[in-house]
Amino acid sequence: MLDLAEFSNDPLLARDTLLARLKAAGTVGEQAQLHYRLWEMCQVCGDEAAALWHLDRAMHLDPVQRPDAPDAGAVRRIVALNVPGTFQANAPLAMLLDDSTALYTMWVSGEPHRRQELAERIRKLRPDAVVLAMGEDARQKAAILEAEAIGREAGFPVLNGGERIMHMARSLVPEILAGIPGLLVPSCRVVCAPFDRLPDFPLLVRPVSSHAGNQLKRIDNRTDFERYVHEVDASGFYYATHFIDYVSKDGLYRKYRVVFVDGVPYPVHLAVHDDWAIWYYNAKMELFPERRAEESRFMQDMTGFFPSQVMKALYGMPPRIGLDYFGLDFGVLQDGTLVVFEIETAMIVHDRDPADVFPYKSDCIARIRQAFDRMIDRHAHTGKVLEEEIIGGMS
Repeated sequence: MLDLAEFSNDPLLARDTLLARLKAAGTVGEQAQLHYRLWEMCQVCGDEAAALWHLDRAMHLDPVQRPDAPDAGAVRRIVALNVPGTFQANAPLAMLLDDSTALYTMWVSGEPHRRQELAERIRKLRPDAVVLAMGEDARQKAAILEAEAIGREAGFPVLNGGERIMHMARSLVPEILAGIPGLLVPSCRVVCAPFDRLPDFPLLVRPVSSHAGNQLKRIDNRTDFERYVHEVDASGFYYATHFIDYVSKDGLYRKYRVVFVDGVPYPVHLAVHDDWAIWYYNAKMELFPERRAEESRFMQDMTGFFPSQVMKALYGMPPRIGLDYFGLDFGVLQDGTLVVFEIETAMIVHDRDPADVFPYKSDCIARIRQAFDRMIDRHAHTGKVLEEEIIGGMS
């Protein structure tokens, strides 16, 4: 398989090289894997339509995306179940895991008549566990629920049940987490014309199923809201979330990201900005050594960094959420209240930031990877014990 690392500074050349390889590919399996790589590279090149076309072709040829290298040296094997879409549709587990875990990805489009076939494909791979890696998306509900059914049918431990993933919709989370001390989840509703059930202004408004701030806007009054929905085509449905001003005492905004593995929160990053609309890429943390020093303290000693009430609020969430692996973006108000921004199963976790600028990140992300590995190993052991008990009971 083509090593794309050598083309990291020239994605167009990588795409063209893959296309040339595709023309020369001799087997259906080779063609499928090249189409999967082209799905990735076309997105990097900014051509989403071409990317989705290649993904559709790949799924048609072989629904299983395989590791680039042989997995003979891996100590565990997992199958991640994905739904079709862009990078944002599923957790990119390959960015978190290392070579000790062989990752196979099965792409599922929600066809019940294929359940037995796809379950058998998983059985042939003999994974230690099956992980539903997709993020919540109402448009993909049938596929997400079918993915769980396929995993169960295959007979291996299944992590992150599909029904639980669907409960992570922005409009459902406030009720799920209601009553946890020290935790605030702003009210959020799915609204449509005539828009007579809006939460109180100011609002954060975005189309349902949008991610990464796509068409997100703060709206302060009814007139501006009506102008927004007139300009933004979202098939008539929007998330309207009451905006909580989470500015810190120094006038800056801080957005924290953690992931929960087996109920334990692990820090991923801290973004500090002078605007409330923060994503890690626009915070430009590489330009601010004092902000990176703060991020380092957060990532290396989160328990000592936060007041005890924040940590209690964090640990109060997993029993309500009921997922094995999920991410959380949040802020902390000046009185120490944790305010939830988003809960998501498809968040990116990686250690690819330059070590000379972010020397503290690698060890922190390694702890997440190790916790994920332990979680898989624990479920795999439980699954094998159950299998032995069933076989023993039949003999």
